[in-house]
Order: sequence, then C-alpha cells, then structure tokens
Amino acid sequence: MGYPIQLKEAVLKKVLQGNKPHYEVARELGVGRSTIGKWLKEHKQNGNIKLKSKEKRPKDWTAEERISAIIETGGMTEEGRTTWCRKKGIFTHNLDQWKKDAISAVIQKPNKDQLEEHRNLKKEIFALKKDLSRKDKALAETAALLILKKKAQEIWGEPEED
Repeated sequence: MGYPIQLKEAVLKKVLQGNKPHYEVARELGVGRSTIGKWLKEHKQNGNIKLKSKEKRPKDWTAEERISAIIETGGMTEEGRTTWCRKKGIFTHNLDQWKKDAISAVIQKPNKDQLEEHRNLKKEIFALKKDLSRKDKALAETAALLILKKKAQEIWGEPEED
C-alpha cells in the first residue's frame, strides 16, 4: 500500500521529535509498526526516505507516455517488448490495449447528420427490396400464366375469335 508523502513526513517528524514511540504513532495514525520501522531505518541510513513507494502503475501513465511507449516498442521483437515492459513495470497486454485505444481515438465517429443519412438510406434500401420482391412475384405469375396459355393452346387449339 502506498502512503502519501505528507503522511510519511508527518509520521517521521512525530517519531523523531521523541514525544511518542513509533508503535504508539502507528496505532494513532493507522500505519503498520513495521512500515514505520522501515521508514525510520531508511531515514537513519540515507537521511531521507523514498518519496515514491512504488513504480508507476499502467493506469498512471499519461497519454503522451503511452503513445511514446507504443512508438518505442513498435519495431521490437516480442522478446524485446517483454524485456522493455518488465523494466518499465507493465505488461505487453497494456501496450496492446493502449495501441487499440489510440487507433480508436483516431477513427472518426459519425455525426448526427451522417447517422440520419444512414438511417434514411437503410429505409430506402428496404423499400426498394420490398418493391423488387413484389415485382419479381408479379413477373413469375405472368410467366406462369403465359406458359399455361401456351399449353392450353397446344391441347385445345387456337381459341375462336368472334
């Protein structure tokens, strides 16, 4: 769990002033005794504490950092990408997702006018298909009647005209 820098500094200040032992400060502020012990050890060795408790998580990367990571790893082999990611504290699937996100951001989304035009074209296509189907059926019916007429003429001969 990463603690804010201000909390670390406040805890060390309280403990180093000597008013209370670190286990009482730990109970008072809800920080683990071993954590405060670690901070005190670092302070005694280096004279300061690590201000960043952990490396940056993938979700903490800015858009610029993500794009530059995609560009930097673009020409690498899979093994090279894996090594690069391990050094930066991310996974290759993070790079893949960032690439997808970047591509989808570049692709333009249709506006309201385009959507309305698309709907109208779909309606027109539906109406034309319906009309074509109706005409196909009428043509088939006409062809069937014509064939029946020819067969009737073959069987009974030409009709007499008045």
